Amino acid sequence: MFTLGIPVLGMMLLIGKQVDSNIKRSAVYEYIKGQTERIGLFANVMHELQKESAYSGGFLIGRPVTPMKLKVQFVRTDVSIAALQDPTRKTTYSAEEFGAFTSLPILRERVLEKLTDISTVCRAYRTLDQTMLDELGRVQKLQLDPETKDRMYAHVGLLNAKEALSVVRDQLSIALNSPAVYAETMALLGEQVSVYETNMLLFERDAPPEVMATYKSVFQGADVNFMRSVIGTVKERRTLDRTNIASTEWWELSLRALDKLKEVEDHSLALIVQNTVANSRNARLRLIIVLIALFGVVGAVTVMGYVVLRGVSSTVNEVNQAARSLSLGEVGTDVPVNSADEIGQMAESFNSMIDNIRSLASSAESIGKGNYETSVLVRGPNDVLGNALTRMKENLKAARLRDNEQALALNQEKKKIEEANVRIQMLIKEMHHRVKNNFQVIASLLRMQAATLANEELQEAFAQSQSRITSMALIHEKLYQGDELATVDVGNYIHELFAELVRFNDVDESISYSTDLDKELAFDLTTMVPLGLLMNELISNSFKHAFKGSTEGLISLSIHHASERNYDMVYTDNGTGIPQEKLNASPETLGVSLINSLVEQLNGRMAVQGDENGTTYHIRFATRPSGH
Repeated sequence: MFTLGIPVLGMMLLIGKQVDSNIKRSAVYEYIKGQTERIGLFANVMHELQKESAYSGGFLIGRPVTPMKLKVQFVRTDVSIAALQDPTRKTTYSAEEFGAFTSLPILRERVLEKLTDISTVCRAYRTLDQTMLDELGRVQKLQLDPETKDRMYAHVGLLNAKEALSVVRDQLSIALNSPAVYAETMALLGEQVSVYETNMLLFERDAPPEVMATYKSVFQGADVNFMRSVIGTVKERRTLDRTNIASTEWWELSLRALDKLKEVEDHSLALIVQNTVANSRNARLRLIIVLIALFGVVGAVTVMGYVVLRGVSSTVNEVNQAARSLSLGEVGTDVPVNSADEIGQMAESFNSMIDNIRSLASSAESIGKGNYETSVLVRGPNDVLGNALTRMKENLKAARLRDNEQALALNQEKKKIEEANVRIQMLIKEMHHRVKNNFQVIASLLRMQAATLANEELQEAFAQSQSRITSMALIHEKLYQGDELATVDVGNYIHELFAELVRFNDVDESISYSTDLDKELAFDLTTMVPLGLLMNELISNSFKHAFKGSTEGLISLSIHHASERNYDMVYTDNGTGIPQEKLNASPETLGVSLINSLVEQLNGRMAVQGDENGTTYHIRFATRPSGH
């Protein structure tokens, strides 16, 4: 009974663990449902704040928004905030936790009395929305169910895209009505357009098919096409022709486009809640099934144990002592035969089995010591153990011969591979060394040719080409000098490139640089060549233009991993800066064209900002997958 009880107890513990797991799973789904409802409340507040921002801005710039209509929107916003702070909900938030709402009545009063401007109003509402987004991001991280988390990632991406689109709408309204802040507004527009497109890509990547179907059917029409056209113009040209866009038309159509995104958002959240409820229901159903299985198994095992024990109890008592000795490995003890009945026959069979085990154990011990000539006693064609031990002896003997042969062959192949590897490494190092020497020869030829020219512009062009070739030569130098023949350490490369450009451009050593790079950052040749040329152009431009006539300056360069194969590079100098009109102008010089071309080679995109405090380049680029 005790022997049967052990597996029964183990099975009960296993099923009990399943019961506990299902109970916890049900609790998790209830928790996720509450978190989903909380995110819905946040989204409603954000949507009403976005509409209130649009109506307030429209009221200030003369759109068809009456004070009564504005007050109705105030009430709708207050209702959504009250729902978020409803003390009867488990997911409530107190007013103290969102202190940003306390300034909302004052802001509304100033709007109604027209004591503020549209830029201030839009900035205030954007701050409120950002507060909600920050809290929403914290709530999203509390999700525990992988499937729900994937759906929630897509939903939060849609909320972030909608917020960015709301900011684009407000800023375009400002740009169309306030020429004085046009430059500042367009800079923020470019940033928000990037945020909108990035989050829409994340949403389209993670959204389930049913949500994408709703998005494609709802988010379309003349208003959406108009909005996309305007956004595309801002993205491509970094400017806006105010004569081609009616501010009233933009304001009305963008409002309808945001309402359509809200419809997609509501459908996404409803599907998340529906999925969570279905999972919770399935968890409870599995719990019931597991409980039924538990009782069924216990009952079946109990009945089976009773039947089996009743049939074998007498036989077990007779051979118990002999079997106990055999279980301890004692093969020298025989079972006494006291009768000729079934018990006696069982004892004789038991003794014969022990004799056979003694013989096989002796043979196995000799074979285990490597004596493969040991004879094995086989008592007939049905002697499974004897035949198996004989085959094992022959197989071990043959295996030893094969192992000796294979070990010899493997050692020979290993030696050949090691010798080939050494030759390949030497050839690769020699290749990079010769490429570097060839680059240096080309650079020397350019320098010698430049020395024969009287035209300063030609001399400058030759000097720039020499600098670019030197930056590529430095990459190959790093490849053959380093332990890794396929990648270049970015930190060491930047250090030597900066020193080389300081010497080449005859720049005062008081102009320094600082770097902030990911640990052990290295790229292959495909990425490093355009990246090295890009850094060469940026540093050279700073030396020639930003620090012209200066005795001191600072260049800052950071490269950080952004996603799977994407990296963010931020290059900043504190020089004289690039004037706004040059930032908006089409590229005319080789340097600017080369920078744009190199960014394209890196599969990247670039944003440039400049003022009297210096110039900043923000470049996101992508490395190629392995094997490309």
